[in-house]
Amino acid sequence: MNQKIFKSVAVRVVVAILLASALLFTGGTRNVAANPPTLDGGHFEDADGNLDPNNATPTAFPFDWNHPLDPITCPSSAGSGVNCGVDLVKSGSDNALGQGSKEDNPCPTVVSGQIPPSKDDLSRFYINIESVKVNNVNKLFVYLAWERSNLLGSAHMDFELNQDRTIPAGCSTPGRTPGDILIDFDFGGSGIPGLALHRWITTGTASTDCEASNTLPCWNKGVDLTGTEAEAQVNNAPVTDSVGPGASFTLAGNTKNGINSTFGEVGVDLSDAGIFSSSVCTHFGDAYLKSRSSGNSFTSELKDFIAPVPINISNCGNIIIRKVTDPSPDPTSSSFSYSTTGGLTPASFSLSDGGKQDYGNTVFAGDYSVTEADPGPDFTLEKLDCSASSTLNGSVVTTDLSTAKVTISLAADDVVDCTYTNKLQEGAIQVTKTSTKGTTLAGATFSVSGPSGDFTLTSGSDGTACVDHLVFGSYSVSETAAPDGYQIDDTTTHTVSVGTNATCGSGDEATLSFDDTPLTDLKVTVHSEAVGGTSSTISCVDSSNTKIAPDQSGSDPSLSATGLVPDTYICTVVIDP
Repeated sequence: MNQKIFKSVAVRVVVAILLASALLFTGGTRNVAANPPTLDGGHFEDADGNLDPNNATPTAFPFDWNHPLDPITCPSSAGSGVNCGVDLVKSGSDNALGQGSKEDNPCPTVVSGQIPPSKDDLSRFYINIESVKVNNVNKLFVYLAWERSNLLGSAHMDFELNQDRTIPAGCSTPGRTPGDILIDFDFGGSGIPGLALHRWITTGTASTDCEASNTLPCWNKGVDLTGTEAEAQVNNAPVTDSVGPGASFTLAGNTKNGINSTFGEVGVDLSDAGIFSSSVCTHFGDAYLKSRSSGNSFTSELKDFIAPVPINISNCGNIIIRKVTDPSPDPTSSSFSYSTTGGLTPASFSLSDGGKQDYGNTVFAGDYSVTEADPGPDFTLEKLDCSASSTLNGSVVTTDLSTAKVTISLAADDVVDCTYTNKLQEGAIQVTKTSTKGTTLAGATFSVSGPSGDFTLTSGSDGTACVDHLVFGSYSVSETAAPDGYQIDDTTTHTVSVGTNATCGSGDEATLSFDDTPLTDLKVTVHSEAVGGTSSTISCVDSSNTKIAPDQSGSDPSLSATGLVPDTYICTVVIDP
């Protein structure tokens, strides 16, 4: 490590002073006195060397490793959990980085064998992330912690964060991408740990840009993390770890011949440290912990390591807008228009039922809005639901059904997922069937056709027939068959407009009425009592003097007529004129 970096260790982070009068007690173990963190806006207590939150006033820091921001779940054996990595300790099966592996090796060699007692035998690795808004500026913090089985005075650790989670063939650690970062944690046994930041570079001049290597790619010159950019501490007294499995357990620490510790933590303001650009979305997907053999030299050999833990650290989040119609699928195949504010690209878009606008993880933390245009008379906005959102990092989402506005204050790493549900305005048509006598008629059939398709209706016992779930528009209705014994009086095809939200029985249906005329059968007969004794003629006409049937004549004539509508009918019978 560059010597100039470590000459300024004393001014890097806030100094932790052990005050006998300020000792805290948790679970019967003594913890290091809490010091107010210097990271502007963070809520995680990362510089006191213990794992318990500080709820003191006036400045409380409610989160620490025993009460984290993000859930921590550790595996029961060596491996990766959620925000936690676990390694074997004091075991001949423990693996390590060996054969002279250095930090600049893209694929360090992994060997098996117990870690020497004088070296860091890593046991656990923790990580938490926090996104906050400070003075209207979105800031992102990463919190890291290590634990080891050895009670040693010095600690030389490196936290590596990789953008690509892919582990190349033949390697045990992720492949490196330009912009990957390495955070040095160097503690010499007293004072405050030294922190430095390196980036993985593939271009430039090795002799001037690399920290230790003479060839590219390499880790670049370390940048001292001073002031409000970062802070760190180790425990100088026993502390309690309540993170399962195996919790709670004590992590040893003392001040005999300097500070001897088994726990260390660090917090970094990724925004102030310049790790994230305001114009480029960057995402880290893996993090792991390594120890160096001795001293603060960047060229020291690598020793124990804890395998990579999946993480999600990004200066960007995502906004997803989904469209659903009721009913679905949408019988109208309508398209709905949206406009946005805040700089989203595209700034406007259209969606149909089942569609979505997914901006991907390319939306910078900030303030946005999405508004659906007036869907017109055929639809109403029924629901605006953003419950599928993931807002662990503090995004604020406000919905307003009356204006179709979603207002979003997006935090890094969060996903705002909102669904607009529009209900199709559907109407109904009710046809009433009566006789000319005023009675209701069952069994009449009607043909209906329009935007929702073609339907056939049959009147019920109350004389009505109804169809609903009709798309707004113009429909044609005609009677196609009358009940038995009745005549269709109106054979015209009628047009009715459906434009009011209604269902059958709601009282708001579009209505039509049809009357049918009852029909009568007529039969007149003449019978001669004497066989062949008389001859008769029968003739019947209606009120307009139109014959209703041909005249009938003979000794026993009979005249029949069916389907007669109400009228005056005159039948003349002439017997043996």
